[in-house]
Amino acid sequence: MAVSRYTRSVRDEQKEWAAAVGDEVRAWLARSRHSQAQLADHLGLAKSAITRRVRGEYPFAITELIEISWWLDISLEQLLGPDILRAQKGPRGDMVTAGASEKGWALWGSNPRPMD
Repeated sequence: MAVSRYTRSVRDEQKEWAAAVGDEVRAWLARSRHSQAQLADHLGLAKSAITRRVRGEYPFAITELIEISWWLDISLEQLLGPDILRAQKGPRGDMVTAGASEKGWALWGSNPRPMD
């Protein structure tokens, strides 16, 4: 089965994102003088699982990132850094603001605002 160019591109972006997040986590561990082994113990994961995540071989789950930021006593925004948080446009538009257009549409799954 052939992999489309779009699928390959998405996978490459996911790998780049996982590596960038891993770099930020590694940097914050060094700044706070914590080891990957301590982080693994705190999250209840094997050290090898943390190593794979920090190397960008496997992405951190958002719940893990939230727990790491809490453990390091920093915000999630600080943990991820400005480059990762910068909204990027995908092939279907800006996914960060999808559903929140100037037309006043409410986000999916939320209660719509009354129209005056």
